[in-house]
Amino acid sequence: MALLPTLPTLCFAAAGAGTGTLARRLGAERTVLLATAALTAGLAVRAVPATWALLAGTVLGMSGLALCNVLLPTLVRSHFPDRIGPLTGLYTTVLALGAALASAAAVPVADAVGSPSLGLAVWAAPALVAAAVWAGIRAPREGPRRAAGHGPARQPSAPVSPWAMARTRTGALVTAYFGLQALNAYAVVGWLPSLLSGQGMSEGRAGAVLAVTQAVGIPVSFAVLALAKEPGRLRGAFVAVSLAMLAGFGGLLVAPVALPWVWAVLTGLGMCSFPLVLAVIARSGGSPAETTALSTLAQSLGYLVAALGPLAVGLLHGATGGWTAPMALLLATAAAQLAVGVALSRR
Repeated sequence: MALLPTLPTLCFAAAGAGTGTLARRLGAERTVLLATAALTAGLAVRAVPATWALLAGTVLGMSGLALCNVLLPTLVRSHFPDRIGPLTGLYTTVLALGAALASAAAVPVADAVGSPSLGLAVWAAPALVAAAVWAGIRAPREGPRRAAGHGPARQPSAPVSPWAMARTRTGALVTAYFGLQALNAYAVVGWLPSLLSGQGMSEGRAGAVLAVTQAVGIPVSFAVLALAKEPGRLRGAFVAVSLAMLAGFGGLLVAPVALPWVWAVLTGLGMCSFPLVLAVIARSGGSPAETTALSTLAQSLGYLVAALGPLAVGLLHGATGGWTAPMALLLATAAAQLAVGVALSRR
């Protein structure tokens, strides 16, 4: 049980490491088309009521999703260089809406179709729609920009190794921050319903609390990204989301079912660190190739770190029989996230 919530993050780490190579061979747009096809197939496979199908479908689907995640900053920078903040906010908003809907509807959908495995496979339908829509997307052309007086067209950028980015201050700090925020987020998504139901809350209500946690950042993400648009305000954005996460985790440690909706809102605000770090990645680097390298580094190593979150929480809960030790651990990682965010926004 402790391993299952960790599987998606391991897939993100492994598949994300190869994104740069695929993007250089196929182009970012074709790589995302391949990724959405893999996501659709992985979700559909889970219709088979067998453990192997659940694991295989999860690996295939999450690997496709990993490619999309890594290439998002590059695609935003290439297609919308003047609207990085709003487009990043829109992407993460849709992502949060989908996650909240899935959390709230998972049990009702499974009951409606009469099978947990078919309930999981239902989500292949929107993935198929996404693949069909993305099939019409093409890489932006530079020629018209030059003719319109925007200066000389950019020359194709040389490949950049993600591991070269690891030796830079920005690469190291972005990777550390991405890993810590993902660790905290995936630990919450993987174990919050179990924590609440273990304290006597019904499973349906616990799922609703998780849905609120995932949805509350939807309107706030745009405000956070607008705040972070000005370099002088970037530190304030990092501090605000980290303090919210610390407060939410503190409440879940001290009185998890006393004010669950308050802790859900605070934790959800803390999870706005995800669009914040994506926007930082999209604005970093001197070329799309450097952005891809930084995103590959941050997400492959970052998700490898994040995989430790659900696993450590599950193991600590199993060893102690309670939630005090797991939540104390998450408080420590949230504090580390705050420290790294302050360092990252120093310049």
